[in-house]
Amino acid sequence: MVNAVYDHIIAILVVCVMFVSAVVILPTLSITSFKAVDQQQLRNTALNIFNAMLLDTGEPVDWGSDPFFSFDKVSKFGLARAGDSIFYVLDPDKVQRLVKGNPIGELPYYKVKELLKLQGYDFAFQIIPPFNITNVGGTKIDEYHSPINEPLLSQKKLQYAIKVSDLYGRPIPNAVIQGTAIYTDKNKFYLTNLGKTTTNAVGIAEDTIDLESVPWHLMVILRVSVADVATVVVTFGKNPVKVIDINIAGDTVILTRPKDAPNAAVEIKNVYVYGSQGDLSFLYKGQGPPYDKFNTGSGQHRLWNHTFNGLQNYDPIVLIFHIETVPEGQSGGWQDVVVAGPYQAFLGHTVFNYGSPPQGGGAIRLQRSVNIAGLTYIAELWLWKESP
Repeated sequence: MVNAVYDHIIAILVVCVMFVSAVVILPTLSITSFKAVDQQQLRNTALNIFNAMLLDTGEPVDWGSDPFFSFDKVSKFGLARAGDSIFYVLDPDKVQRLVKGNPIGELPYYKVKELLKLQGYDFAFQIIPPFNITNVGGTKIDEYHSPINEPLLSQKKLQYAIKVSDLYGRPIPNAVIQGTAIYTDKNKFYLTNLGKTTTNAVGIAEDTIDLESVPWHLMVILRVSVADVATVVVTFGKNPVKVIDINIAGDTVILTRPKDAPNAAVEIKNVYVYGSQGDLSFLYKGQGPPYDKFNTGSGQHRLWNHTFNGLQNYDPIVLIFHIETVPEGQSGGWQDVVVAGPYQAFLGHTVFNYGSPPQGGGAIRLQRSVNIAGLTYIAELWLWKESP
């Protein structure tokens, strides 16, 4: 009889423990399961959006190449290059339309969200080079931080030093660097191939080249290759003049007036195109006034345009304009100047960003190698749900 009572008590205790466990544990399991399902759904959505961005051409299929671009004409979003049979080849004109402040028209973030039907979501999209090219100390290469030793230029010597590292900051040895120097001495224009050099065990490459004259304006293009992957960085040394902006839309080149640019007379002398394989080709010889001469203070935003049939076949990375100009407030009359553009937004020294910064810990991140104008980059998408 006593044993039976104990058995009943033990059974009741076991049932109570099971009930309490169910009350406490099952909701936790349910919340965890819901979170896992929610993250999987978010990942599926992100993958669909990423594929739409990188594999679809959008509509019209050449929407980025209109010289008179209007985002209202874009009815479907996609960055893929039309007519290409290879996946993940992006159209540089479309990518350029995502650059904030594009002088010839941009596609705003809210419009892309609308075209992708992303109500309830936010995203961040960026295109980054496959590896980093910096100054030796690790600083970013830009107009304020150049890898060129400027004091040596007065001795007709061009010396540069750069560091090549992976995206985690680890040095890359044996990277191959090919360089091209374009410069003027106020009165004459020069093109000089710098030959090849390689990075050492700590990822640093440096070289010194004799020049024909002391540069007044100097631009250096460095093409860096790691195995079969290459990227390009453009750097300036000594007296850069920002008198025109260079833009490409399809086969049409458009010169615009930079913000806060000085009033200046400009005459186009020659135009060269630098392709993805490191080849520099002559494109155009200026025809003199009135067609190839203008004044940046004329009140116009668009200063000059010309269509070069077949320009896109070069996979143009950089256009180099040899111009003569009389900068406002400077003595000495006409000066020969070198100006480059337009793909500054995703060259090797810059990170291309679009959209909102990633929010919270629930964002999904996807990456994919893509090809733009013959060079390899990494496209990255972050997607998250909007805060309620």
